[in-house]
Amino acid sequence: MKRSSKSTMERRMILLLLVVCYVTMTYSQQCRQVMTTVCDDEVSNSRMQKGDKGDTGRSGKAGSPEVKGEVGEKGMQGDSCALGSLGTDIISRLAKIEKLLSPPSTTTTTTTIVATTSASRVTSCATSSSNGDQVLTSGVEVYCEDGWTVFQRRIDGTVSFQRGWDDYANGFGQVDGEFWLGKSIKSCFENISYLNANCSGLDNIHEMTRGGGCRLKIELWDFDGNQRHANYSSFSVDSAEKSYRLLISGYSGNAGDGMSYHNNKPFSAWDRDNDLHRTVNCASHYGGNQGWWFGDCLASSSALNGVWMRESTGTAHGVVWEVWKGWHEPLKATNMKFRCD
Repeated sequence: MKRSSKSTMERRMILLLLVVCYVTMTYSQQCRQVMTTVCDDEVSNSRMQKGDKGDTGRSGKAGSPEVKGEVGEKGMQGDSCALGSLGTDIISRLAKIEKLLSPPSTTTTTTTIVATTSASRVTSCATSSSNGDQVLTSGVEVYCEDGWTVFQRRIDGTVSFQRGWDDYANGFGQVDGEFWLGKSIKSCFENISYLNANCSGLDNIHEMTRGGGCRLKIELWDFDGNQRHANYSSFSVDSAEKSYRLLISGYSGNAGDGMSYHNNKPFSAWDRDNDLHRTVNCASHYGGNQGWWFGDCLASSSALNGVWMRESTGTAHGVVWEVWKGWHEPLKATNMKFRCD
């Protein structure tokens, strides 16, 4: 009878748990799972396990040899489990129920994938298969165009080229617009020294062309949409100690040779007078404070860093390629680029 009482208590515990589940409805999904799991287990147990064996019946009285003894009383049948026995290990079964009734986690784990892409580094634009903004192995940002390194571009006058020596040495402007070899002069000012591998401008034109084997291509457009070009088979820029002297030769093209006169001339700016004129600074007097490889002011054949304008005024003659348009008809756009193979 002890077994019967124990099983009855266990059944009552299970029924009580299930009633609580339905009343609270807090974990209705989990409660249904408990019912299914527990009942499935118990049905299986009921099929596989017999009830406890009853007590052995009392022996009948011994009779005479001719008469059979009385049949002893049948032992009591063990209790069957209508709902199912919890088994011998009630602790593990209750732990199973507790686990099933545990509320779902409300913590959401979010995995963030951070893009770590960066501009690819190439030794020069000639080794790059793509166009646009590129980073060289030296850390210099350049603009590549079909294997050529663009170092000067004029389009619409949105960027002023009326700048001093340091600006031309380091670079300025934006590569998606007008610029002088450099994504932004800001990147140079943020560095400890102007003259380092992270800056652009004349310093890096010198570094990239000093090994020789470089060519120059100049593309020109007027305000009527006409286009001309000038090519030079040899091009390099000397060091800062030699005032970024221009070394150029081997003209071909249809724009006229506007650069050979400037060969072997040092670079000048409004605050660094290196031209051949004895009394005036060509950069400020005739060039509108631009930087260029001036010789004698009036003998110069080109000045592509002049003030952007539709018509020349006074002594500032705009963006000039004298051998094509003369000194008084400015150009609308220019593109200067080199390639070292």
